[in-house]
Amino acid sequence: MLRLVELLSFLLGAIIISLSDLRYRIIRNRDLVLLLLIGLALNLSQDLHLNFSYLIYVTLITLALLVLFRGKIGAGDLKLFWVLSFWVPSFTKWLEGLSFSWILGGLFAILYLAFKDRSRQRNMSIPFAPFIFLGFLPTI
Repeated sequence: MLRLVELLSFLLGAIIISLSDLRYRIIRNRDLVLLLLIGLALNLSQDLHLNFSYLIYVTLITLALLVLFRGKIGAGDLKLFWVLSFWVPSFTKWLEGLSFSWILGGLFAILYLAFKDRSRQRNMSIPFAPFIFLGFLPTI
């Protein structure tokens, strides 16, 4: 039963955050905090201990992505990656979710570019939150 509650909570958070990202191109901090609190509550009730070194690795990777992409990826997307570390039971699962997210987002970008007008490609913005949630769904 608790697993079903966890999955439904994740899906509800995914829908709310993804719709905001699709519509306004922003991931609100209040939505991230709520998703973080729900993830903490559900994981603590299952006696899953979040390893401190795991959190440090996730933080370092998100900071490296921030420096590496310098404004090409939104801060909300990076915060979402960090928040989802509280939903995933291990660092390797988090890396799988991160990889799946990038692959899905990249495939969509390639398809989008293939079928879109090429004159407006320079300032193209793709909302990444739906791909982040889809990438992390198998790891939850």
